[in-house]
Amino acid sequence: MSQRRVFQIALGLLAGLGVYFLFTWFTPDATVFSRYVLTAAMAGQPMTEGLVAHMLPRPALPAAHERLEAFNRESALQERAGEGRVEFYRRGIGGGELLYAVARLDERVHVEVINADGAVPGSDASGDTIWLDGRRHLQPVVEMASAPFAAREGMELLWAMAFGFHGAVRTSNEGSVVINGVVHRVNPWRGALCITADQRAMIGLFDAEELRRCQQAVGGGPVILWKGKIANPAVDAETSEFLPFNPLGEDFVQLDWRITVYSGAYPKTAVCVGDLPGGRSFLVLANSAGITGVDLARALRDMGCHDALGGDDDTSTQAVWRGQPLWPRPQRPVPDAIAVYLRR
Repeated sequence: MSQRRVFQIALGLLAGLGVYFLFTWFTPDATVFSRYVLTAAMAGQPMTEGLVAHMLPRPALPAAHERLEAFNRESALQERAGEGRVEFYRRGIGGGELLYAVARLDERVHVEVINADGAVPGSDASGDTIWLDGRRHLQPVVEMASAPFAAREGMELLWAMAFGFHGAVRTSNEGSVVINGVVHRVNPWRGALCITADQRAMIGLFDAEELRRCQQAVGGGPVILWKGKIANPAVDAETSEFLPFNPLGEDFVQLDWRITVYSGAYPKTAVCVGDLPGGRSFLVLANSAGITGVDLARALRDMGCHDALGGDDDTSTQAVWRGQPLWPRPQRPVPDAIAVYLRR
């Protein structure tokens, strides 16, 4: 082979590699990462291997909406509203039960964080979680959904479920909260659901600047499904199906308790996001009882979701449809709920 031919082949290979790296570098990711995460990575600060690996672009999941429809066909439809924009299903999984609402985001579907009396969540000077009036505002979701504050002109409240964490001292939502474009609380160390004005939903870690791009947001955590892979406390390294538990390294003081609840058959709460044709998103808002967290995350993945965020579980797990509680057990007072409205 001539020297000139060898040079041409080498030049072609270099050009091909250049195109590959340009494509990889500039391909957008559907999940937004907080600036503190990127800064920590560049500074060489400790980060979980799973998070570093998943800062790469997420491969598109083919026909997510078709997978959702296939999953729904095998579930028991309870009610459909708004020409199928919002649906409520039940499904048995093993010896347990999954209750879930599907919300296909468009101009008629409105998702908002609510509480019983309109109290405003925020942070004190140290960053701790408070209600801005300094009082406690905790109510069961069934009372939130029926309270006058939950009424929205020209809208019907269909589904509401408890989501945010709270404690004896931290009485308001510990995660980020954005309501109708107003940022009330920022916690970039906890996973959050963000819904933008153009009907796109994403799950990730968001700082204050990024939250200003959200029309609605609510924090929870940890993430239980990340780019199609299931969080599993039984693994300590990424596999083709699983990631170690807490893949984003979210800040939880009681992480051991979260693992206990996730691994057992305790009641659980989660929200997941998937892609619809045309660039919009669908949400699945789920309650389960009698199944493990791995089985719940697997069901959400099978619905076509690529990312899912856990919420407050165990005795806080509760949801209502058209104001009626969906579980026979008593409802614990909680700080807020994710509500799904349908514009008439």
